[in-house]
Amino acid sequence: MKIGDLARCLALDANDYEGLPVHVAAFCSYLIQQDNERLDAHSSLRGDDQSYQKVAAAGYALAKRSFDDPVVGSFKAALEHLAGRTYFVEGRVPRFEIDSIALLGVALGAKATGISPAHGVWLHELLQRTSRMLEPRDWQSDLVAIAKGVVDPNCRTSTKDPRVAVAFVKTATPGEVQSGWSEMITRVGEDEPVQIALNRAVFDRCAAALAALPIAESDIAGLIASLEGLAQSMSHWTYETHTRVKRVPMEQWEIRHEYHVQNLLWTVLRPVYADLVDEEFLPKVGHKAPRYDLGVPSLETIIEVKFMRRAGPAACREITEEVAADCSLYLTPSTRYSTLIIFIWDECRQTEEYQTLKAGLEGLEGIKKVIILPRPSRMEVRRAGSRPNSGDSKG
Repeated sequence: MKIGDLARCLALDANDYEGLPVHVAAFCSYLIQQDNERLDAHSSLRGDDQSYQKVAAAGYALAKRSFDDPVVGSFKAALEHLAGRTYFVEGRVPRFEIDSIALLGVALGAKATGISPAHGVWLHELLQRTSRMLEPRDWQSDLVAIAKGVVDPNCRTSTKDPRVAVAFVKTATPGEVQSGWSEMITRVGEDEPVQIALNRAVFDRCAAALAALPIAESDIAGLIASLEGLAQSMSHWTYETHTRVKRVPMEQWEIRHEYHVQNLLWTVLRPVYADLVDEEFLPKVGHKAPRYDLGVPSLETIIEVKFMRRAGPAACREITEEVAADCSLYLTPSTRYSTLIIFIWDECRQTEEYQTLKAGLEGLEGIKKVIILPRPSRMEVRRAGSRPNSGDSKG
């Protein structure tokens, strides 16, 4: 089943809500994000009808968003009235005291409006008695367990149905979320509104977590992997040797200097690392005002770009000296950076020098990785306009 189809299966319409007890309708509206606005209709407790169902419905509304003082005051007055009643009376059919949806709504509303110590004790004792009467493996007992945790943060919450934990416990572990998703999938066919609401709460939480995932690992390892992957992605770099579109001249995206390489890296990294910055000056070191190429402040990492125009050990030694100087300027106590990644564009494709060059540079303190990208063979080595220096220095 596709995600979109699954979302449509886990929805309630106006006809589904019609005829539900008011507190059950509020419970469903509370759990289903797209139906949260329905809670506004349950917030008011004006009039003589202040049944426990309406008090619980108002509790769900108050737990979802703030209301003005009259609404809060009417809920507190209704809570006072509920607390004054006697429950578990022999010979009388229990109602509120075993209605887990109502008990949770009242608990959530009490917490949202600032429950008094006296009401906290009353409600906690009531929930304790209720939990002893309900089937311990029933989802309704799980709601009571959640309500006890709402009233008393020190109360250890344990639920048998993992969907309940995902729906109500913000600190649910990844394992619990996975279990909740698995349980939800097995119950997709259920048509009872309460079960649909529980399933939809799990779906919404998992969908939100999925939407928040970065498109690639956003740690140092992910940064290095992105840079190393450029060697493969350059196979699609535009460097035409013949006309591909009629009446459109062929195009060759030439990499001519260090700033072109920086632009390439920026294009690749910026969608993943939102705090990526370029060409920033660091605090002065004596008369020197160092400026790095690219930086990821959240990773305390600088990416320094070098452009090797000449082949041979002499060019490699020059690059090594430049990088060593960069380390001494960039990784000082006055900067917010602690790590360097060196990215070298090798115009001459001297791959036989790479092992020695990388070993030497990665032995310098602070350098996490050296990545060398040889000019792709499909881009013939440019001769015209070449300059005899090994790198572009900045100061």
